[in-house]
Amino acid sequence: MQRGTFSAFLVAAVLIGMSGPAEAVLVSYSGYHYPDGVPTGQTATADFDFTNSTQLKIILTETTSPGASTFVGDVAILTSFGFRLPDSAVISSGSVTISSGSSSVGFSGGSFSGGADVSAEWGATIGGEREITTGSGLFYDFVSTLQSAVTGFSGTNRDGSTQLGGPQGGLLLDSGARGGQGVINSSVTILLNLDADPSTAGNQGLTSAQQLAFLSSLDHSSNSVVKWGTATSHSIPEPGTLLLLGSGLIAAAVIGRRFNKRG
Repeated sequence: MQRGTFSAFLVAAVLIGMSGPAEAVLVSYSGYHYPDGVPTGQTATADFDFTNSTQLKIILTETTSPGASTFVGDVAILTSFGFRLPDSAVISSGSVTISSGSSSVGFSGGSFSGGADVSAEWGATIGGEREITTGSGLFYDFVSTLQSAVTGFSGTNRDGSTQLGGPQGGLLLDSGARGGQGVINSSVTILLNLDADPSTAGNQGLTSAQQLAFLSSLDHSSNSVVKWGTATSHSIPEPGTLLLLGSGLIAAAVIGRRFNKRG
């Protein structure tokens, strides 16, 4: 199991007069081995963007350079991504496509490029928070190629005989390290439909204030995490840098922080 310390630099935007959804946030992640804190060399990014009050778009990208990490096979593949939605908000449904410029490698169903639907290879915590195995005891809403505690998205299975066959269908930049697994090299676009109050009839959208609070929280390890590998052998990175931009920007402040996480 792996996790670690991180140094986060938050570019915080002051937003006024927001009538629409907050704009994109980019978070960078770096892997650390747990419990000794040794860097694993694994890296990833996640680009968050609310397309409207009920839909969150995440572009998840594996960025580990070939040779930067000694991990191969299952433990080298990015399989899960966790975060904490605001208040009582839950994921109601979702879909996953291969991002533009990326493609599948070793899929049994053929070769697939940008725009191909790979929803059946992924799932999410539909209807509420579940625990993702991070070694930190934290709880997250999350998306994953692994079967544990997630509900699979609907769609045509592209790789293997079953849906959620993870780490198959996960992300890997160095396809030579995949250990025979089918992977995506190296980015997917995730669309998550959200309900801010599932106890109320109809899909209740997140307010602009809720969206901004969520985006502003993502630089902290208790609110955002990436996982490589299976439940018994994986890397848990911590957020690196967060860039927040939004409409009505009138001021920005740069804040440097260093956190030490102990298990």
